[in-house]
Amino acid sequence: PDRMRFPNDEFYFRSPDDMAGRFARWPETITNTKYIADRCNAEIPMGLGLIPNYPVPEGYAKETYLREQVYTGLERRYGKPLPEAILQRAEYELGIIEEMKFVDYFLVVWDLVRFAKEAGIPVGPGRGSGAGCLVAYALRITNLDPIRYNLLFERFLNPERVSMPDFDVDFCIRNRDRLIEYSRQKYGAECVCQIGTFGRMLAKNVVRNVARTLGMPMYEQNRIASMIPSELNITLEQAALKEPDLKRLITEDRQMARLWQLALRLEGTINSFGTHAAGVVLCDHPLTDHIALFKAANSDVVTTQTEMKGVEQIGLLKMDILGLRTLTMISDAVALIKKNQGVDIDIDNLPLDDEKTYELLRSGQTFGVFQLESSGMRELAKRIGLENIEEISALVALYRPGPMAYLDTFIAHKRNPEKIEYNPPFIKPVLQDTYGICLYQEQVMELVRLCGGFSLGRADIVRRAMGKKNRELLDKQKIDFVKGCKERNINAELANDLWSRIETFAGYGFNKSHSMAYAFVAYQTAYLKANHTVEFLCALLSSVSGDLKKTALYIAECRNLNVAVLPPDINRSEAGFSVEGDAVRFGLGAIKNVGEGPCQAIVDERHANGPYKDVFDFCNRLSGQAINSRTVESLNKAGAFLSTGWNRRQVAEVTEQAMNAAQLLQRERAAGQTSLFDLAEAEDDFDMGMDKPLLPEWPEHEVLVYEKEMIGLYVSSHPLHNYASIIRRYHTLDLASFDEKTEGDEAIVCGIVTEAKKHFNRKGEAMAFLTLETMQGPCEMTVFSDLYEQKKNLLQPDIILTCSVRVNVRDDKNTLIALNLVPIDETERSMTRAVHIRLMPQHQEPETAHQLAMLLGDARGSCDVYLHCLRPKQGDVVIHATSACRVTPTPQLTKQVEALLGEDALFLSAGMGLPTHQQTQTYDNTGNRRRRGNRRTNN
Repeated sequence: PDRMRFPNDEFYFRSPDDMAGRFARWPETITNTKYIADRCNAEIPMGLGLIPNYPVPEGYAKETYLREQVYTGLERRYGKPLPEAILQRAEYELGIIEEMKFVDYFLVVWDLVRFAKEAGIPVGPGRGSGAGCLVAYALRITNLDPIRYNLLFERFLNPERVSMPDFDVDFCIRNRDRLIEYSRQKYGAECVCQIGTFGRMLAKNVVRNVARTLGMPMYEQNRIASMIPSELNITLEQAALKEPDLKRLITEDRQMARLWQLALRLEGTINSFGTHAAGVVLCDHPLTDHIALFKAANSDVVTTQTEMKGVEQIGLLKMDILGLRTLTMISDAVALIKKNQGVDIDIDNLPLDDEKTYELLRSGQTFGVFQLESSGMRELAKRIGLENIEEISALVALYRPGPMAYLDTFIAHKRNPEKIEYNPPFIKPVLQDTYGICLYQEQVMELVRLCGGFSLGRADIVRRAMGKKNRELLDKQKIDFVKGCKERNINAELANDLWSRIETFAGYGFNKSHSMAYAFVAYQTAYLKANHTVEFLCALLSSVSGDLKKTALYIAECRNLNVAVLPPDINRSEAGFSVEGDAVRFGLGAIKNVGEGPCQAIVDERHANGPYKDVFDFCNRLSGQAINSRTVESLNKAGAFLSTGWNRRQVAEVTEQAMNAAQLLQRERAAGQTSLFDLAEAEDDFDMGMDKPLLPEWPEHEVLVYEKEMIGLYVSSHPLHNYASIIRRYHTLDLASFDEKTEGDEAIVCGIVTEAKKHFNRKGEAMAFLTLETMQGPCEMTVFSDLYEQKKNLLQPDIILTCSVRVNVRDDKNTLIALNLVPIDETERSMTRAVHIRLMPQHQEPETAHQLAMLLGDARGSCDVYLHCLRPKQGDVVIHATSACRVTPTPQLTKQVEALLGEDALFLSAGMGLPTHQQTQTYDNTGNRRRRGNRRTNN
């Protein structure tokens, strides 16, 4: 009712005839209006090449100055004298840079990176095609040796296709603003700004906006939006063609037809304005000479009124100055290692053959490792068996929809290199590092050069044409390619086959310079995690401070690695996470209601005058520094006073007295009403505090509730710890990779009910939105009406459940639908589908087998039994006893089997659960072998 409205219905453009009629008495007004409009034409010049004029020292030409910096850097990288290959490559690149008039560009980027490094701001190793430039490596703009990794300069700067070069440089996320400010000081505030971005109303978004404006209920908005396929950049027109139900709805429902017509008119229009995450524009004279700028109200950030493509078309220098959280985390970890161990780590020059690092990568324990956190990446790292930096790079390139089809071939070729076929043989050096599979755009370029005789510059043009499927250009290039193949003794049939293969490769090829840079950062994080685990985890937790979901995942990883995470403490915690021996300590800043000011005051006072004796001493020393009763209460609920020897209930009992006494003493100090002797005596009496109340600690359940309330997480313990063994066997949902799940995937979740919101559907049936706290953090699911009626007595706070769930994709987001809910104590009976028994070699005797058969026969039920016969020399065998032997899993059966075969001999699973790559033999009821083969299943 209070939205902005037009005062009448005349806010539209009138037709020329309408205007001529209304101004018939004054026809000159029409003529003059058109005359003025015709003169209001502005043309913005394009392609100007507006690179800032970099000021070089007096007596230098820019080209000479750049060469001097490059050769100084090359000698630092490769030593004296420089190898001939390095000299030739450097001269080639410098020649092209000078010819294309990009000397200023390289000096501007070099200057910015140099400032960052001299100021101690972490800089990434390079990202994107710029890592293929030897000049950039010499200037320390990048930190990847393009010679060693065979990265191509022409992928970055092509002399046969003139375009503005584009370095993407990652910096520490905390210091990005410092770099922008340095640029403003160097070139002038009016010459530097950030790049604007536009948010547009695309298919689903525009339908929802129009439906909401028309006053349609939420379920109707969701219904029509859900009919639009979740495809990237799909249009409303395409959606109506693809979905018959959607088209029928628009045709038959008048209200939907009106909505659709309005949405079609608004689709693609701009509905929001923002700032690009990385893009910055630099010039050496005011930007307003070339482009319109914008500054939002109550903001100092100036941005272009044009998106990135428009900035490029004008010819302004655009730089990607990206703040990368991982670089900040790496920097913090290195600082912690130096502080705690006195070890200086040169993170840019790590040994790339550290075995502990590769053991970590092969183990799949890569939470926190850059680019390798998802479940798919972890599984792939294990399957490949990563052994070098090149394989990490290949992993980054492989884990995408197109190349994933070649994953099994890649692994098979690694295991059996003799089976790789290189046809023609001279392409082997190009494909050898990737085991005969073309993964990279640079390999596509090399193949075109080697087989067709093209220059690398022209090969890059072919690669781009293949990627964009420019048929006309490709047909012309193919003729020359086949001709070049013939000159190299490649027959026409093979030449055509090569062209077809190369075209396929180009469709999914990844930029090797980019994947190698990512591989390098991944290696850095893996190295820190493998060799300095506690410091790495501390820095990792600090980097996600404020994100409770991420923090919960990383705390779970700490526990997996046997690194204790300690709760906040007034005598041990810093403001943020800190390392304490072999543990990580929560910072005071994590506690609700304790702001940055109080945190710093607590830490500074402790560093200056020693630890706090008790709550009275704490209040006395800090009562005048933004510390109040609420702050003390929050600290206490989080357990921050335990190191003083007082439990939470004792502190809660005297908090008000301690604060009142401290404030009284503070007022007396300020008023100067007592003598120095009396004041000293009063302070001594205060320091002694009051007698500690003889009160026991709050019950553990209450302690954990308060801890969760104050920190958002369970830290000192967890309500699920008593069920750790069940959760380890049954919980299959990895929250870290939940977004990778697809529609229909099923999983099992174990957690404690924290919230169950009752809801009524359109039919008036009760259902619920359930929130569980798992060991990895909170998890939400929908309980529909049928299941709700059966299980509503379980949907109570603090009940621990095991839930079977199915993934449902809604509004492009993964959600969970509950299929079944059982109390966790009933998990084994209700959820177990298979019983697995490990038989060590010493237990594979007839007598032991007979005793085991008797035990299983006494526990008949519906669960399959798998016998894992471990045979170190011959290879392990898994025997699946089908209907001949099915059992009911019980704690008694577990005890009996483990008494016979040893501890952990029996384990249960919610599925078949054979170990990966086990050899399986299946027997029927008569003992005859029915099937034998290698089968891969999930653990």
